[in-house]
Amino acid sequence: MDAYLFSLWKQCRDGHYTIADMADAIHLSAKQTRRHLLRWQEEGWLTYTSGLGRGNVSQLVWLRHVESELAEQLLKRMETESIEAVTNQLEWDWSPAQAGRFMRQLEKKFGYSQTSSDALIIPRRRNFLTTHPLEAADIHSAHLVQNVFNRLFTIDASGQVTGELAHHYEWQGDTLVLFLRKGVRFHDGSLMTSKDVTKSLRALFQSPAYRHTYRHVRRVSSNGPYQVDVTLDRRRNSFVPRLSMIHTSIAKDTIGTGPFLLERHDAEKTVLAAFENYFGVRALLDRVEFLQVPDGYDPTYRISSRDSGETGYISTPSGFTLVFLNAQPGGVFERDEARHYIHRLIAEIRPDVGLLDDRKIPNDRGFLGDASEAYEIPDGPAVTFDRPIRIKQTDFTSTVSMWIADMLTRHGISYEWVPVSFKDTIHDTTYFDRVDLIVHGEIYERNISLGFEQFLTSDYSPPRELLRHIDGMTERVRQYDELPFEDWLPLHQQIERELKEGSYFIPLYNEERTIPFPVELKDVCIDIFGYFDFAKLWIPS
Repeated sequence: MDAYLFSLWKQCRDGHYTIADMADAIHLSAKQTRRHLLRWQEEGWLTYTSGLGRGNVSQLVWLRHVESELAEQLLKRMETESIEAVTNQLEWDWSPAQAGRFMRQLEKKFGYSQTSSDALIIPRRRNFLTTHPLEAADIHSAHLVQNVFNRLFTIDASGQVTGELAHHYEWQGDTLVLFLRKGVRFHDGSLMTSKDVTKSLRALFQSPAYRHTYRHVRRVSSNGPYQVDVTLDRRRNSFVPRLSMIHTSIAKDTIGTGPFLLERHDAEKTVLAAFENYFGVRALLDRVEFLQVPDGYDPTYRISSRDSGETGYISTPSGFTLVFLNAQPGGVFERDEARHYIHRLIAEIRPDVGLLDDRKIPNDRGFLGDASEAYEIPDGPAVTFDRPIRIKQTDFTSTVSMWIADMLTRHGISYEWVPVSFKDTIHDTTYFDRVDLIVHGEIYERNISLGFEQFLTSDYSPPRELLRHIDGMTERVRQYDELPFEDWLPLHQQIERELKEGSYFIPLYNEERTIPFPVELKDVCIDIFGYFDFAKLWIPS
């Protein structure tokens, strides 16, 4: 399929065009355009008469309907090839009628149409980065993991810890004794025992991403089939709440115990199937299917049974976005005055961030929700930069990053982009040495206090790399290890205040997510990441 032919058809219908006009339209040189025109004439797509000489007019006449014929070719390819193979063509500027045909073909190809089982079908533009708890550092992967795996404990917004795979615990000196629930099965049918939990916890405590967080663990051992002993350097009150985080989910290699099992996961589709032997209440949905679709396709959730076509909407909190100014030695933001100046410029445009997207709500307080305290934006003179500010460029924050870059331009401040892929944003921290300004989106799990501490300390989170350049901050963060979990709030507020007033972290906006769904879907409620709680959804028969 010829993208240049399609592009010329869309932009230059029958009429008078010079070679230069058509070359500009399809972004080729005049020489390349002439060569393509000759081939397209030989193939019978068009005729082109060059208006050589005075009074002679160049004329383009189409002999075939390019979009219709290429659409038929693409539909045939979709029947036999993977979606990956045709994704680029699906993203062309097709008419609404043709785009609708392609979506119906996608539905047919991947079971988006009616079936006898109850399925929720969710369009996705990006595949999941991982399905393993220890690697699930982005919200999409974490939401998937939450449905496939269980943790030893859960925690609510108030800090109340409840047993999940562990029904009770007690401290015996420096050892945390975990009493495991009986009758829990992994998705392969095997019963969960203390040996499985011990192996999973050892993998967690030794993993490169979490080794520092759990550095106080001295030993993990099985003590009978349903008891696990975790010995620390001393009793630490915050240890049990930490075991409620998604990354601590118990895994048997890649297999979980959750309400859904991972039935399929590839570049085209990810399918969760209800686990019949789940130790809790069996999910009422039979399947949840994540279908990979190109940009521009309808994001509405669908159900497998016939629906009325009527769409409902639900809006949920979706975390917050902030700006990091990297104070690394020798960088443009090593000096306080430089950070304060950019802080003031961002604060000036912050009230207008909703103009980019009405789901963005300006945030001038901080990162602790209602516990954030008001602060004074540092004053000072304008600053001249001797080199461009290097801005991290990532697709999911590109709109806001460009908005800030435009503001810099208006103030005569030069910048340059440092491209970083979505995957590298999560799993590769080496880019911090190459960037000065980072727009970052963050969403906590259910408990804000635990979420903020993880935000500061996790190896997957940018602050851990940035805080080491702030005098005394590493020592202050270590105080979390010495304080009882319920006494963390004053330390949270002290650290937040220093980060804001030092212009290291600049609050920008809170965000809401709007999810369109068929009105036939019942008991719609939201989980800890602002997505649907799949285990509670059901579809009337």
